[in-house]
Amino acid sequence: MTLAVIINVETKYVSSLALLSAVRHINLPVLLIDCESQDGSFNWFCSLQRKHPFRLITAPRRPHGAALDWIFQTVEADSILLIDSDIEILNKEMFEFMRVQLEDERVYGAGYLQRGEWLKTHYGTDQRAESGIAFYMTRPWIPFALLRVGPIRETLAAGASFMHRLVLNDFPQIPAIGRLLWHRFRIPGLRQIRLRSLDSFRCEYEGHKPSYVFFDTGAQIHQVLTQRGFLFGDVGPDIPYWSVRHFHGVTRDVIHGPTRDARSASAVEPIVLDKLKEYGICGSHAATERGTYE
Repeated sequence: MTLAVIINVETKYVSSLALLSAVRHINLPVLLIDCESQDGSFNWFCSLQRKHPFRLITAPRRPHGAALDWIFQTVEADSILLIDSDIEILNKEMFEFMRVQLEDERVYGAGYLQRGEWLKTHYGTDQRAESGIAFYMTRPWIPFALLRVGPIRETLAAGASFMHRLVLNDFPQIPAIGRLLWHRFRIPGLRQIRLRSLDSFRCEYEGHKPSYVFFDTGAQIHQVLTQRGFLFGDVGPDIPYWSVRHFHGVTRDVIHGPTRDARSASAVEPIVLDKLKEYGICGSHAATERGTYE
């Protein structure tokens, strides 16, 4: 069985668009997990259950990667379609490509594969980073990914995780020295110094020896499974743009406040409320927070 899973944290209207577009376009059972929302989400989704078939549960709030670890460790399914709460599914085409890819037992997952690349700015800053210093690891595009549960559960049991992490690579044999060398990137005159002489000590990542490596959500899972011989079914970069719409970073904006790589939740909400009218949700009721459904 394949199960679609959506995690909601304080974004009931955006999550409703993800949910209802999945019910409309993807012929799968849908599980919506509400994580300690304080905006009336649970009652709101209970009202949606009157006319739409989906399962609703609650769970503790966790970091995104930890929540995905928990889902793949506990949910009973052969495969899981991860749908970000800020995704709107426009049609079934991308999912159908992904479903066909997963018919090959060597394939652990399918979707859009974000290829590894050099970061243009230093991690967590807007300071420019020279090519060769900071590497972003290849990973599935997690907002809309179809993943096989068995191989991932084994990988989690072996100690891997969906959690994002930063790996310092200048002198990995002695972490204290690596941390000391990392501090040079805080100093304006030293930020672009790679120290090629350290290449003999650095580990190799995807054919490169960067000063440090960023594993975004799901990148370590991809690394471990491909090292074990599994494949990822890449649909290519073009399909997502006409098959799904991504209101990037809305949940992050709600929880942590504005960031340069996240869309404003307040700016997105009028767009979402207008779209929800297509699914029979009364915008005036939604806007007044009454939590009713028509």
